[in-house]
Amino acid sequence: MQAVLPYVAIAVVFLTCWGIYKKLNVNIVLLFAGLALNLLAVIGGVDNILPRGGKTTGFIYFDIFESLRTVARQQCFTTGFIIFVAGGFAAYMDKMGASDKLVTICLNPLKKLRNPYLLLGLVFLMGHIFGLVVTSAAGLASLLIVSIYPILVGLGVSTVAAAAVIGSALLFSYAPSSAIGVITANTSGIDPMTYLIKYQVPIAIPSVLCAFVAHIVVQKYLDAKDAKEGRLVQADLSQVAAKQNRAASIPGYYAILPLVPLVLLFIFNKMVYKTIVLDVATAMFMGWVFAIIVDLLTRRDIHAVFADGFAMFRGMGNMLTNVVGLIFVAALFANGLQTTGLLGLLIDCAKNAGLGAAGTGLVMSGVIALVTILTGSGVASFTSLVPLAPAIAQSFGVAPTELAMMLQLASECARPLSPVAGVIIIVAGFAGVSPMAVVRRTWIPCTICGVVGLSITAFMM
Repeated sequence: MQAVLPYVAIAVVFLTCWGIYKKLNVNIVLLFAGLALNLLAVIGGVDNILPRGGKTTGFIYFDIFESLRTVARQQCFTTGFIIFVAGGFAAYMDKMGASDKLVTICLNPLKKLRNPYLLLGLVFLMGHIFGLVVTSAAGLASLLIVSIYPILVGLGVSTVAAAAVIGSALLFSYAPSSAIGVITANTSGIDPMTYLIKYQVPIAIPSVLCAFVAHIVVQKYLDAKDAKEGRLVQADLSQVAAKQNRAASIPGYYAILPLVPLVLLFIFNKMVYKTIVLDVATAMFMGWVFAIIVDLLTRRDIHAVFADGFAMFRGMGNMLTNVVGLIFVAALFANGLQTTGLLGLLIDCAKNAGLGAAGTGLVMSGVIALVTILTGSGVASFTSLVPLAPAIAQSFGVAPTELAMMLQLASECARPLSPVAGVIIIVAGFAGVSPMAVVRRTWIPCTICGVVGLSITAFMM
């Protein structure tokens, strides 16, 4: 019975694609797809369907729902929590007007740049610098949306182009600050700093630079093409003007407040100040409290200041609804693909075809990319599959580092290609365009980045 499970799983995957194509609620589609895959595994005779860290209930059919609880708990206490806090902090900065002030101060000097698309590309590069300390793509996008997006729109860049660049501004999660980077390093059996310096940086630099050039060319070309065809959604410059008018009454030092977490993270990390290390969420909590104190000392209206401060919790709630819930069910779906044996079948096919370690790594990367595009969660697909890397690498007699890195790269470069990815939904909603319109702008630069990175990694194996 177990021999036919992978082929039945393929049918479930096609039904999942059909449901997403028909615009059914993605979270519920993935929930039932994940439950169906795990149920099929149980019926087929699989005696353990729980992900790592899960404990059986004593009744395997109840373990199907225990799998959901396990992945939800794991994601909530790791990546999901960071997304909570980052979204809440961004909401508070917008509520108190600090992000508006930052935009107003930065807008005038940036207008001196003759090429707004060069600035657009520089934002992409800047995102990867911030990625050294801000490890959540959705969290980074939330910060850039409230600080950089209005600047780009004010300089004449289309809303969808700005959204595409911001939505793809983190294609590499760097160790040691990134949980994914640390997982990759630990899976490979090396120190996170060694992984960063010896493996990630040499691959990230050429890959990101290629995507940087591609973004400039693609966004400029599509802006001109869409404007000519009348498909371009014009920016609501009145919204930008309203933000500038609002910011005029806010003290200039408020512009520093959105940057406080970034400054703290750049200083207090393992690469700079080794004895004191701040977590991303910790830095944002510190920035939140500091901003409330500054606002209270400035306005001297405790009721209004505390009411605005509560925006942090509203923002966290919005992130749970729009992003974190999707990560839960995406992780369950990825776990189902593994328990039904579909992933194992693909890996065995690659081995039997004589593709070698690099070829098998590319096949696994393709699987992760597909799951990421379907589910919108690179974290879920990556963490479900990367534990397989050491055993596969050992079967080929190679080190697992490059193979694990290929999987990480595939999961992150494929995320901006998914219209159901949390980060794409966030930027599309803010820009007032559909997620597919954003993906139309991201797929070429992100694919180029992924191809360059995977090619270099395969060459290193």
